[in-house]
Amino acid sequence: MRILKKTTVLLLLVYSLSSYSQVSISDKENQQPHPSAVLDLISNDKGSLMTRLTESQRDAVANPSEALMIFNKTKKCIEIWVDGSWHEIYCLESEDPIEEYCDGLEEVTFMYNGQEVTYRTVGSTKTGYCWLDRNLGAVSYDEGDPDTHGPSSKTDINFYGDIFQWGRADDGHQVINWIDSENSDGDEQNRETSILATNDQPGHANFIKSTHDDEFDWRTDNNTNRWNADPIVNNPCPDGWRVPTEQEWANEAGFDDNGWSNSDDAFASDLKLTVAGFRDFEFGALRRTGDRGLYWSSTVSDGATCSMLILFDDDLAMMDISGGRAGGDSVRCIKDN
Repeated sequence: MRILKKTTVLLLLVYSLSSYSQVSISDKENQQPHPSAVLDLISNDKGSLMTRLTESQRDAVANPSEALMIFNKTKKCIEIWVDGSWHEIYCLESEDPIEEYCDGLEEVTFMYNGQEVTYRTVGSTKTGYCWLDRNLGAVSYDEGDPDTHGPSSKTDINFYGDIFQWGRADDGHQVINWIDSENSDGDEQNRETSILATNDQPGHANFIKSTHDDEFDWRTDNNTNRWNADPIVNNPCPDGWRVPTEQEWANEAGFDDNGWSNSDDAFASDLKLTVAGFRDFEFGALRRTGDRGLYWSSTVSDGATCSMLILFDDDLAMMDISGGRAGGDSVRCIKDN
């Protein structure tokens, strides 16, 4: 048997393509390509394989060519790049998104803010990502209590969850005792301080207010390596989970492909996102509760003094929002690949 090196095979292929207008690759002798084909792959017991990439690997392809095709392993779809975006040609349908995207994982039990809680998982039929089914701080799942199975609306206060400063752990600063869709417990708003932290663990549960002079951060040195670091610093999510990146949020919202346009779309998605509002970085007060949803990403903004988040309300949904890290926003965790 004669074995050819990769470079020799490549040179032979290039020579063949440059010498003939048609090429056939066959496991049979003297098999000619079909007259209509430039390249004809011929076999009775073998197939051809296209490039197989995960969603994140696909998004890392630099300057894809028009009509580039791949098999998306995350979504189990054949996709083609046309007019500046990926389009699905064919996808396998899954009757059970949890089984398909979350590898059979249905529940996650973990310690949060000093207590054991149980959340469900949800597999996105849009991206293939595996998410927790509720915001951090939302009511714990109880099989015997239907009110804990999922939000009844985007203003269901049981599923608002907590309001985090970017890069802080679940040290108590984030806890909100919701009364209704317009207010929170007053004692929670009064737990505030204007003294910036000098390290990643402030050592207290106060919400740390900031100003423009402080560059909107709750730390004195504006350290960027927290939720976006490797390993992650102050990760509030369970082991194996993390705060999603800006790109992961954008993919889920589908802004490049007729995606979410308002908070109704965000709630109608697999994630059923609620509108807890946000906490003002300068005064510590809750704003836009019951009207607007703001969710942190792990991505640092270009100026490196803020971080990116996704925002939606009755009239809009957008990703290109840079928020001061001392501001308080919701957190939804995504599973590591």
